[in-house]
Amino acid sequence: MLYYYSIINMDLSFSPSLLPGLLLCTSVTLIFLFCFFTLRKRKSSIPNLPPGKVGWPIMGETLQFLLLGRKGHPERFICERKKKYSSDIFRTSLFGDNMVFFCGPAANKFLFSNENKLVAAWLPNSFNRLFFSDTSTSIVEKMKPYRDLLLGFLKLDVMKNYIPIMDRVAKKHIEKEWEQKAGGEVVVHEVVKKYLLQLACQLLMGIDYHEHLVGCPVRLAGVMAGIMSVPIDFPGTIFNKAIKDATFLRKETLAIISERKTMLEKEDNPTVRDLLSYFLLTPDANGKFMSEEDISYKILGLLIAGETASTALTFTVKYLAEHPHFYQEVYKEVMEIVESKGTGELLNWDDVNKMRYTWNVVCEAMRLAPPAQIGFKEALTEFTFAGFTIPKGWKACWSAHSTHKDPDYFPNPEIFDPTRFEGKGVVPYAYVPFGGGPRICPGKDYARLEILVFIYNLVKKFRWNKLIPNEQIVFRPNPCPQNGLPIRLQPHESTSI
Repeated sequence: MLYYYSIINMDLSFSPSLLPGLLLCTSVTLIFLFCFFTLRKRKSSIPNLPPGKVGWPIMGETLQFLLLGRKGHPERFICERKKKYSSDIFRTSLFGDNMVFFCGPAANKFLFSNENKLVAAWLPNSFNRLFFSDTSTSIVEKMKPYRDLLLGFLKLDVMKNYIPIMDRVAKKHIEKEWEQKAGGEVVVHEVVKKYLLQLACQLLMGIDYHEHLVGCPVRLAGVMAGIMSVPIDFPGTIFNKAIKDATFLRKETLAIISERKTMLEKEDNPTVRDLLSYFLLTPDANGKFMSEEDISYKILGLLIAGETASTALTFTVKYLAEHPHFYQEVYKEVMEIVESKGTGELLNWDDVNKMRYTWNVVCEAMRLAPPAQIGFKEALTEFTFAGFTIPKGWKACWSAHSTHKDPDYFPNPEIFDPTRFEGKGVVPYAYVPFGGGPRICPGKDYARLEILVFIYNLVKKFRWNKLIPNEQIVFRPNPCPQNGLPIRLQPHESTSI
């Protein structure tokens, strides 16, 4: 927009020597506008398209979508259009593509249950440009052969065995980053990202965070900012910085992967100790091993996905500070586990499985502040939904914002109430923080365990107060308290373990 503003306000002095160039630019502009409106007319001739509008040429409604997110109101983009066009479905244009938003539990169920039938996972080209120098193949297609391999490592039966390691990492982290600041100030979002990255380094790559990736949080934040920015690769832009940060992280992980591969090749009987060794030692269904480059893409993707867990943890801490009654219930549940443990005994699956109320609290935090804002799919063939036609190749979007604060599914939606998840729970497909269907988040069990282990270790030692009572929520691109949620810790009178 600043570019167009500068053109409008520039000096209009004119030289005859500029005439050929001016005529060329005018011709190109006219041809572009002719093609755009002709194409739009052709597409509009398709019967029964969902209601909505495509916005500006090329950009569509991308700026409106991003600006509302930056201002902390991403749900408005969806809610305003639901009200104006349809509560089930509407069309728009984002990131240069025709898109249809599917809204409500029935729409979510339709998309999730038709994965690889009517729709398939898709990501905007900006994602591909962040991770690959060659964008001829999308990141989704490139990683598809290895999804089952990843699921084999991240399944619950495997993750249960890593709970003691999670507990050990959480204890060490809280001792260093929280206990030493007891009575002082802790910026929650900043420190929980360190915990999650320390844990990821341990379980994903078998390395020490402080020795290899101590500057990683800043780089990851840069990549996250670029994911939902205007994809203009020009020096000084958010997207340009994101590409540089992604390139740096990819080089760092490649160096770690190469070193580990060399070590494993020297071992007589190499064993799987973490995700990296699992990838290097385990072939896919076709007997093919992942290349070092593909492993780096997958691990980097998991590190970035870990940013969503930091959102869930930050908002859980926020709401527990705001609701002492719910904190007390969590504390009671935690202390029952503490009292059942021997001195120095680490958590196990049976312990974490008892934290049902605590998980309800986390679920309610993710309802009000969904870590994943939007999911993209592509129509594999032309199909209909709610009486409207979705052409082949158009993009289908689902978002937690279409249901998580809808009073039809969550009465008094702005009120924090973890008891919503008790008994029969919520309306199916209305609560979708991890997506659903075959493409449900592969790390959902891993995320659940790392979050519960952390809350256990934090709550058994502290209660806390917010230092900024009405801190604004911003989106970067995930929701985050504007100042990172600074709190003041209050150690419990006595903590035996």
